[in-house]
Amino acid sequence: MFPGKRWMKRAGCAIAGLIIAAAMTYGQSVPSAFHAGQSFWVGGEYANFQAGFPQGSSTRLTAIGVFANYNWNHALGVEGHARFFSFGGWQGEAEQDYLAGPRYTFLHNNTWRPFASFEAGLVKMQYPYSIGSQSFFTMAPGGGLEYRVNRKWRLRAAFEYQILSNSPNFVGEPQYGIKPMGGMAGISYRLF
Repeated sequence: MFPGKRWMKRAGCAIAGLIIAAAMTYGQSVPSAFHAGQSFWVGGEYANFQAGFPQGSSTRLTAIGVFANYNWNHALGVEGHARFFSFGGWQGEAEQDYLAGPRYTFLHNNTWRPFASFEAGLVKMQYPYSIGSQSFFTMAPGGGLEYRVNRKWRLRAAFEYQILSNSPNFVGEPQYGIKPMGGMAGISYRLF
């Protein structure tokens, strides 16, 4: 056999092997799934909390609030709230919340999304009878459930327990810690 023909046979086999290998790497023409992309949601909510002051009080405060979620993937994200509890307070009692923190979503599926969050931030309290107002660093564990209406809209229900550090902070009074807690219902819209 002529040495040039043997070389051409080997080169032909090598090229054929490269073509087959390249075809195998690009063999899937339609993706079977999409990666868990980032998303940003904004929404509004109604909140109803049991006031933490005075201690043991059954007073309930209601609020209108806004929130935003930024999700890195289907499970991990960050959430922030601003709520204005100015309805139903006892003798002028009111509260404003500005909280943000990490959020974890369990059991991702297309319709239901249970989640847990741990937010921290600032809560401003206006005490009843105009006896004063104060701001407190607050930690707020919570959780909830979202229902996907369609690709852009979600409904949600959630619960939150707030721990206001060094409260109520009156001279000569015990520091028992104000702990408001309650539920929220809202709707959110996906911006991207």
